[in-house]
Amino acid sequence: MNDPFLLSNLIELQELDNEIFKLISEKSEGTTVKELKTHEIEFKKLQSDKQNIENELQLYFDAKNHIEKSISESQLKIDTINEKLNTNLDASELQNYNLQKQNFEKNLLDYEKSLNELNEENSDELERINKIDQSLESLKPTLLSLSKTLQNEWRDIDLKIGKYEEEKKLLLSSFPEGIIDLYDDLKSKGVEVIAAYKRENQCGCCGVDLTSNEMYEIMNSSFQQCPYCMGVVI
Repeated sequence: MNDPFLLSNLIELQELDNEIFKLISEKSEGTTVKELKTHEIEFKKLQSDKQNIENELQLYFDAKNHIEKSISESQLKIDTINEKLNTNLDASELQNYNLQKQNFEKNLLDYEKSLNELNEENSDELERINKIDQSLESLKPTLLSLSKTLQNEWRDIDLKIGKYEEEKKLLLSSFPEGIIDLYDDLKSKGVEVIAAYKRENQCGCCGVDLTSNEMYEIMNSSFQQCPYCMGVVI
């Protein structure tokens, strides 16, 4: 059980786990992730600001839709009358259609004037929406570029993690079950340094100075654990 090779492999196992942990952390806390999150927050805030302004302008949008519908209907009627005017009509029909056309053209001008006035009354809010739209559009290429970069980084990280996992699997295959259970137990208890070489009379895991008697007991125990930190001293 005290074979130096096995205990040295315990350190190697810990180093592999540390590398895997660093890579996993990098996936969620790396520079590109943080930058992307910052821009996503900015993008969502702009969307929220735009939505708030649009909510405030609900009456404007309702009126605008109503006027635009009236404009479309008037234009359609004018187009229909123009088609009629291109056919053979008697004098009475011609006069009637021309009169209808004049009325619809007047209505059309009135609707267009109302729409312009409505837009002018709400010009400040509409300009704010326009600026937000411009900001949103300018952010989209950045978000897309960062997303692609992040995908590439994650792919590379996953490949590295897979490599370390294979090394870990191979290493674990040489470990006695008791050593594996010990490692998993210490890891689950949050022991920061599970195994380390001693430094003269110091525990390599926690740095505590050990007496000769303590060191003797450690080196002759089943798993060579430090009584202070429970780490394995090699």
